Amino acid sequence: MFVFELPEIGEGVVEGEVVRWLIQAGDKVERDQPICEIMTDKATVEISSPKGGIARTLHGRPGDIIKVHAPLLEIDLQNGTAAATPVPPPSKPTAAQAPPPASAPPAASAPATVSAPAPASAAPSAPANGVHEAVAARMPPPPRPPGSRALASPAVRHEARKQGVDIDVVAGTGKDGRVTRADVSAALVPEAAPLPIAPPALPAPAPSTGDEKIRIIGLRRKIAEKMTQSYRTVPHFTYVDEVDATALVALRESLNRVAGPRGVKLSYLPFIMKSLVQVFHDFPTINAVMNEEAFELTVRREVNIGIATDSDAGLYVPVVKNVERKSLYEIATEIADLSQRTRDGKLKLDDLTGGTFTITSVGNIGGRFATPIINHPEVAILGVNQIHERPMVIDGQIVARKMFYLSPSFDHRIIDGAVAARFVSALKEHLEAPESLLLDLR
Repeated sequence: MFVFELPEIGEGVVEGEVVRWLIQAGDKVERDQPICEIMTDKATVEISSPKGGIARTLHGRPGDIIKVHAPLLEIDLQNGTAAATPVPPPSKPTAAQAPPPASAPPAASAPATVSAPAPASAAPSAPANGVHEAVAARMPPPPRPPGSRALASPAVRHEARKQGVDIDVVAGTGKDGRVTRADVSAALVPEAAPLPIAPPALPAPAPSTGDEKIRIIGLRRKIAEKMTQSYRTVPHFTYVDEVDATALVALRESLNRVAGPRGVKLSYLPFIMKSLVQVFHDFPTINAVMNEEAFELTVRREVNIGIATDSDAGLYVPVVKNVERKSLYEIATEIADLSQRTRDGKLKLDDLTGGTFTITSVGNIGGRFATPIINHPEVAILGVNQIHERPMVIDGQIVARKMFYLSPSFDHRIIDGAVAARFVSALKEHLEAPESLLLDLR
């Protein structure tokens, strides 16, 4: 039996969370075959088996934390053949084992024998949902013929001796009736009531209470941990202002008539990102990250903007790097690429790191404004909300204008309320006169 331990999967990584198993106990595993997905603080990686054999014990269920160098999978390298320890024949055949004389009627006067379990090939094929396997797991194994010796590995025999268990009377649930560590442990439970031998049947469903328990694992757990850390560490405050997007809407529609034939559709995000680049020159401490241990602020010269992106797997924040060096068209192309790879689950670790500021936009869903949580260790996040047409008073006249709200949140340890208000006012000016973005003024 080969015990495969969780390998080192990144610098500084000491543990990982089991996201899902790609195999089941009893499956044949090839060398270099992916066996599970492990999520760390840095990435989700597939772990491959270093050897081929039969998967026996899977350590950890989805959501469990496994330490580096702790057992992950036990592999039977003999591919399910008999254990190395031979099983000697009994010294004297018992009545149950002795064959009846040739002249006697078959089993007429002999004690009733226990039929051997049917070979795996004779069993009906299990449905895809594993119902038969679940039922079979609840059935007791067939009793071992009297006087025979248990099939077990040396390690399991040693464990049985240490626990004071007579392994030869323990019913084995492993392949070919092999006694496992779990069987030895089960034998220590006093007065365990055996399940009756009966035709396989689904257990009666428990009465429905209308409740459902969902284990929080994988990406959802990472999001929860990061949001909790941010909210506990950072004193948030949100500032809301209203923007007249009428000119911005018209400019976007005009540019899309040019960009569309080239396969790129401009959203409002590239305009907002280029506006941020210009405003950061006057408010550099907002494009920054906080070092908690040193209690030190690092003001970044590069503008790397994360875009909160919804996917079937959860919320990801891929980062558009060096926004200050890119045109509206280049930014739009990169956003489209990152969004597609997020939905396809093909993001790389580098796509998710290095951010200096984050935008979260729910305008395509609805709502007037939100109070977003900062993507720590950044010091601010910009909420962009739905553009809606409504009446406004312009020069004493009521006119229809396309309006939306900006609702950024700030780290109050670094950003004062007055600074936040001036920052949003400057951003609003650029968005309400978007022609300046085409000049790429610095």
